[in-house]
Amino acid sequence: MTLADSKALASAIDPKVRDYIDAKIKEELSPIRDDLLAVKIAISELRDADQQGRDTINAHVVKIQSIIKLSRSRVEQIAEKLGDE
Repeated sequence: MTLADSKALASAIDPKVRDYIDAKIKEELSPIRDDLLAVKIAISELRDADQQGRDTINAHVVKIQSIIKLSRSRVEQIAEKLGDE
């Protein structure tokens, strides 16, 4: 069984009934649209927070890499200046 296209059936339905159906569908879909928008905003905020976290981690990694590349004597000098043993 093949379903007819809604546009082909629209002329067979009373305009007031069609308006009611359209309004009812809009009312039912409105909360779903609101929820989808809220999810979209939440995902965007999570992506931003995740990017900030990755940027922070990358900065720490760069610092650690630069420390690792230092000679042992240089690391000892820095530790001495910081008061570490």
